[in-house]
Amino acid sequence: MADELGILKIAPFSWEELQVAEPGLWIGSEHFVDFSPADGRYHKTTVPPVFGRTPAVLSHSVPNLRGEPTVRQAIEFVPATPLEYLERWSLNNEVFGDDARLASLIEWPDGALSFGITQPQYHGEPAEPRDIERYFRAAGWTRLNDPSGHLVFYNYAFQVIAIDAASRNCYLTDGELQPFDVILCRPSPELEEFLRIYPV
Repeated sequence: MADELGILKIAPFSWEELQVAEPGLWIGSEHFVDFSPADGRYHKTTVPPVFGRTPAVLSHSVPNLRGEPTVRQAIEFVPATPLEYLERWSLNNEVFGDDARLASLIEWPDGALSFGITQPQYHGEPAEPRDIERYFRAAGWTRLNDPSGHLVFYNYAFQVIAIDAASRNCYLTDGELQPFDVILCRPSPELEEFLRIYPV
């Protein structure tokens, strides 16, 4: 399908060779990022072999010196599937009015794959947490209590969770807030229960 759409790219070098050849390339936890002055857009490529991150409820055994270990649950970020990654950007476009576009599917020599997306350049100042919360509440989101400590919002109309709504992912421009790299997803049953999205 990617070949038919003209977006399949066969990399002539490995991911490791690219890192050596481009030492100035900005690499985050999910993407390596480059800005193209020609189109005024950021080009983001997923770091192989994963497709970004998504929230999940994980359980950890906690030692208890007085008896059996107890289990602690927390939301952590785990590797997303390709479909979860694409849904994330589709939701960002739908919910936040972003303009993320799938530009390429890159096949590396070792068989690993990466998605390449492009996104507009957003100008502004990183938003303060109070500005972020004010924006989400005004837009119809409900802040959820996350025992893990993440700032999590839920939109009952879209049935979507917003997590990682941090200053680095939300800019203020002329008093307007633009989220541009917030992780959006439809909650799993485990996330619904953990966050008590639908209290009984």
